[in-house]
Amino acid sequence: MSAQGGKLLILCVDRDGDLESKTQVRSPVFGRDQVVSAATQLAISDPEEADANALFAAVRERDRLVARGESCEVAAVCGVPNSGLDADRKIRREVESVLTRDAFSGIVLVSDGVEDEQILPIIQSMKPIVSVVRIVVKHSRTVEETYLVLGRYLKMLVNDPRYSRFVVGVPGVILLFVGVLIAFGLAFEAGIAILLILGTAFLIRGFSLDSLFSAYWQNLISSRPYGYVRLFSTIAGSLIFIVGQSSGYSFMVKEDPNGVARVAASAAAFLQVGPNLIGYYLEGAIDLVWASFAIYLIGALLAHVARGSARAWRDGVLIVLLGLLYFPMDQFALVLSDQSSTVFLVSYVLVGLAAVFAVVTAVYPRIRSRTSPLKE
Repeated sequence: MSAQGGKLLILCVDRDGDLESKTQVRSPVFGRDQVVSAATQLAISDPEEADANALFAAVRERDRLVARGESCEVAAVCGVPNSGLDADRKIRREVESVLTRDAFSGIVLVSDGVEDEQILPIIQSMKPIVSVVRIVVKHSRTVEETYLVLGRYLKMLVNDPRYSRFVVGVPGVILLFVGVLIAFGLAFEAGIAILLILGTAFLIRGFSLDSLFSAYWQNLISSRPYGYVRLFSTIAGSLIFIVGQSSGYSFMVKEDPNGVARVAASAAAFLQVGPNLIGYYLEGAIDLVWASFAIYLIGALLAHVARGSARAWRDGVLIVLLGLLYFPMDQFALVLSDQSSTVFLVSYVLVGLAAVFAVVTAVYPRIRSRTSPLKE
């Protein structure tokens, strides 16, 4: 190994600084007796520490080469906890210090894992590495790499709020609800609760509803005090929307009780009476649902007008569009329930399309041509 007659340095690197943090030893450690003493202290402090095995392996490698007539010496250097840039800088300083103690021609690196081998470029910039000795302690290198990757991802899933709410929070809610329901003898309902909770979580995450709500809430906070107007209109509109759903269901049951009974008895009957039921449902719900949308848009309009925002024009256009869509939607419900003709539906759609085109072409050019645009 020392064919060129130079002296070799058997170097053991503890990148995360376990030797210094778990013992009173300070690196760099130079010489066989000193490295044996350091390894012994580390093994006594933490018998499961792999770095202790690496230190003993470095000593064994030194003894093996000396027995073959090689000229070599052993040393150990340490980084700092959590590794990183500070650890690499410290290792470089200590390796430079060790190399000044003798005329070494090359280095034999003794490593116990992937992390310690990350400093190979640093050492190679000072002296050539003629060999790398890997120490495997009760596991393979591939298993260790897999463990490191899985460990990072598991830590991220548990500690990162973006993921922990679903990875830890949702299972926690499920276990809580299931435990309470089973305690009251409601095992069947516990199964339904699991499906509902998982379905809600998947729905929220799949459509990024949590991000949308967070962005909306931040917008409300940043636009105070006018944000309270939007908050009120949002809550009021949501309540009216819910009442609209109830009104639509009640109207459907009132107008076609036989159809509802048939669907309740057999889901296949929905293919026959479904259009009528949907038509009655929309007919009973449309007024309150459109009112809920209008209240939300009016709240946004008032907030933007109070702030002097150009988005007020957009809100005004949306209110007009909402009003124009009411009539085609109402005709759509009547057509489904066989109370109107498709001719009226098409007519309302065409009239609405023309009105929308007129509004858009009249309003948006004026917004773009404003010499002093309002703040967004």
